[in-house]
Amino acid sequence: MRHLYIRLLLVLAALVPWPSLAAAQAWVNPKGELSLALRSDYQTSDGVWHGPTLVTGLPVQAFNDALSVEYVPLEHLGLGLTLSGDGVRYSGPAVVPGASFPLRHGSQDDGSFHWNVTDLDVDARYQVLDGAVTLTPILRFRTPVTSYEQKGYAAAGSHLMEGSAGLYLGRYGLGLDDLVLQASYTFTYVEKETGGGAATEQYRVNRSDADLSLSYVFTSKFIAGAGVAFRYTHDGFDLADYPNLPAGDPLIVWHDPVLKVRYVAPTAVASYQITPAWSIAARFAAVVWGQSTSNPISFGLTLGWENNLID
Repeated sequence: MRHLYIRLLLVLAALVPWPSLAAAQAWVNPKGELSLALRSDYQTSDGVWHGPTLVTGLPVQAFNDALSVEYVPLEHLGLGLTLSGDGVRYSGPAVVPGASFPLRHGSQDDGSFHWNVTDLDVDARYQVLDGAVTLTPILRFRTPVTSYEQKGYAAAGSHLMEGSAGLYLGRYGLGLDDLVLQASYTFTYVEKETGGGAATEQYRVNRSDADLSLSYVFTSKFIAGAGVAFRYTHDGFDLADYPNLPAGDPLIVWHDPVLKVRYVAPTAVASYQITPAWSIAARFAAVVWGQSTSNPISFGLTLGWENNLID
């Protein structure tokens, strides 16, 4: 029974409403387990925070997809790969009436959907403690795999290499036997953006991500829960300063990869074990507060499959 709980929780943890949100993965499957997950999320937003001000009428829609595989070659050690892609559309105005700066500033900001294969993630998780509390450190590396657009409201991503280190925590029986807590903290070191010259090279958008969720095991096949994700970018360009940029400043076009993004996003999740090998999960998330980021809501599904190659 406990193994089924772990499977469902891992499917919940694999859900990512859009590339900027990651969830805790405190448990590692048994040795020999091969896991596959196909994720698809729909995201829509109609505004962007310039400082504390939400500028509306800036609609963006996106489909974010990923294929993930993880294998456990040694007890407690999970090795994973994730290939991501998306389709993004900005359908808002080209300029602000009476303003000198453009709204459409990327090659994909033309009102149409643009589809891209974007990044490859490689990660390693090692479960160092499995008792009343589970502790699992993680190392992750991300690299772009195509020359996708990183500028504009319909940018496909940042196109920057990243290295992350973090710690995941999990606990069963938090007050109730079937109540499960998961939490994580991850620090990410980010490559500098050189496309805007010195204007963008002055920033390194390293960030901290924290995630907290509570799930309840209703049956051996069904789990549901709620949580919150928080991002804090330690440096970067603040969109509140965008209207004050002088004419010709590279940041007019190149600000997207170096934004000082901060947000809080509540989430809701549910997972169902269809068969011993197949599972399906759903997730909802919404950014309710942010700085230098959009205000998306996201709906997603993940189809998971697992098999032990040793048994």
